[in-house]
Amino acid sequence: MTVAMIGCDGGGLATVKVTGIVTFDGEPVSGAMITFTPKTEGQGHASFGTTGTDGRYQLSTLQGAVDAGTTPGDYRVSIRKVEVDPNAPPPAPGYPPATRSLIPVRYSQMKNSGLTATVENKRLNEINFELTSD
Repeated sequence: MTVAMIGCDGGGLATVKVTGIVTFDGEPVSGAMITFTPKTEGQGHASFGTTGTDGRYQLSTLQGAVDAGTTPGDYRVSIRKVEVDPNAPPPAPGYPPATRSLIPVRYSQMKNSGLTATVENKRLNEINFELTSD
């Protein structure tokens, strides 16, 4: 029996590279957190990445190597970009400062974002997300 594993740099997982660009109203989104969660539990691995100044991200999993991607499957996607809210009152001791979203909050809600992705069993998956203010 032969088992083929693509991308064995995933820390023991059979991962494939996943990268892409996140834009908001046509402009690259820098510093956003992107999360992929399997649509069906047990079919895929949760993965995450952060966009660079050009809006580009690369996914990693908690079980895999950095930037190794994720496993093939169907995913729900959320994207979150926040900053400290300069108009919020100071936080209580031991609590983080209040933040505000720089893109519509709906994109940060996994079940309501409307964002999905299919990661295919190929060497590189390029998956872009074009977010809008509507």
